[in-house]
Amino acid sequence: MKFSTASSIVLATASTCLAHPTRRAEEAAAPKITDVDILQYALTLEHLEDKFYREGLANFTLKHFEEAGFNETFYNNLKEVSYDETTHVSFLTTALKGVNATPVAECTYAFGVTDVKTFIATAAILEGVGVSAYLGAAASIVEKAYLTAAASILTVESRHSSYLRAAQKQSPFPQPFDAPLDLNEVFTLAGQFIVSCPATNGALPVKAFPLLTLDPAFMNVTTNSSVAFETKAVIAEADKAGPWYAAWVSVTGPVYTPATYVDCKFHTTVPVGYHGQNYVVISKKEGCMTDDCVTAGPAIVEVTGKNVEEYQEDIRKAISTAFNPHPTAFTKVSVLLMHWENDDLDVALLEQELGKVFEEIYGFDVEYYEIKATPTASIDF
Repeated sequence: MKFSTASSIVLATASTCLAHPTRRAEEAAAPKITDVDILQYALTLEHLEDKFYREGLANFTLKHFEEAGFNETFYNNLKEVSYDETTHVSFLTTALKGVNATPVAECTYAFGVTDVKTFIATAAILEGVGVSAYLGAAASIVEKAYLTAAASILTVESRHSSYLRAAQKQSPFPQPFDAPLDLNEVFTLAGQFIVSCPATNGALPVKAFPLLTLDPAFMNVTTNSSVAFETKAVIAEADKAGPWYAAWVSVTGPVYTPATYVDCKFHTTVPVGYHGQNYVVISKKEGCMTDDCVTAGPAIVEVTGKNVEEYQEDIRKAISTAFNPHPTAFTKVSVLLMHWENDDLDVALLEQELGKVFEEIYGFDVEYYEIKATPTASIDF
C-alpha cells in the first residue's frame, strides 16, 4: 500500500496491474447503518490514529525531531495530539458500552513510517482523512447527542490537520470547505494500514474498493495539470477503452474529469477549485458514485496552490488581454474596489490582494470603498 503526496511518501509496495478479468463477489443489499455502527466505525479509526501516535512517539525521541528540523514545542504538541486520540478512544468505548454494545478492539497495523518526516507526513494524511470521515458520517447519525459528540471530535481533528500541514509548510486551510468521505471510501483508505484485527471484533457494514494511488512520477500537482493513478483493480480487456471518469470529491458533489486507461494507469487532469488534500475515485459513468460504477479509489492527492492565487492569475490574464503593452491613448488607469460594510465573506481581504496586483504589476491607481449597510443620500469618492 502507498499514499502519494508532494513529498513522495511511500508507505509500502506499488500497485500491481492485473491482466485477467475477474469480478468481485456479488453482495447482498447493503444493511442499514445504525448509530452504533457509526460509533464502531469511528472507534476503528480512532484506534488506528491512537496507535499511530503512540508507536511513533515511542520510536522517535526529541533528538530525532530536532535533527529533522522540528523544535521541542512541536514535539510536545504532538504528545498533546496523541493524548487527544487516546481520549477519543476512551470516549467512544464508553459510549458504546453505555448502549450495551461491545466496542471494537485495537487491530494490528503497519504504518510504513521510517523517519520523523514520514511520520509527520503520514500523520497529516491520517488527520485529513479523519476530518473527512467524521464529516461524511454526520449525515447518517440519528441521535443528536451522538452528532454533537462527533462534531466536537471533528473540530479537534481539523485543528490537528491544520497544525501538521503548517509544519510541512503546506497551507493549513487550503479550501473553504472540507470534502466528506463515505464509510466505504474511508474504510478503503484506513484498511491499507490494517494487518489484522481480533476475531472478537464484529464486522462493520462497510467494504473496501480496489486501491488507487497517485503515480509517483506526478508529485508537483497543480490545477489543470495532468496526473496518473495506479490501481490494483482488475480491468477487463473490453473495458479498457472506457469511457472512464475521475470523480474529485467535494462537499457539493464530485467534479468529473474524463480519464483514459493506459498501461495499467488512469490518466486525467486536475479540475479548478481543488487544493490541499483531495480524494479521487475512478468511475465507469459520469455522475455515478454507486458501487456499480466505482472501479477503484479513493486516491489521496495533494494539490498545491491556493484559490486566491488562481483568482489573481485569472485577473492578470484578463488585464493583459484588455491592456496590452503597446502604446495607447491612456496615460492613467484608476481602479475602484468596493465591498459591503457587513463583509461576511471577507471580500475586503481579497480586495487587498487584488489591489496589490493592480498596483505592483500594472501600475494602476487603486482606491477602496466600503458600502455602508445603511443607505446614504450620497457617496463621496
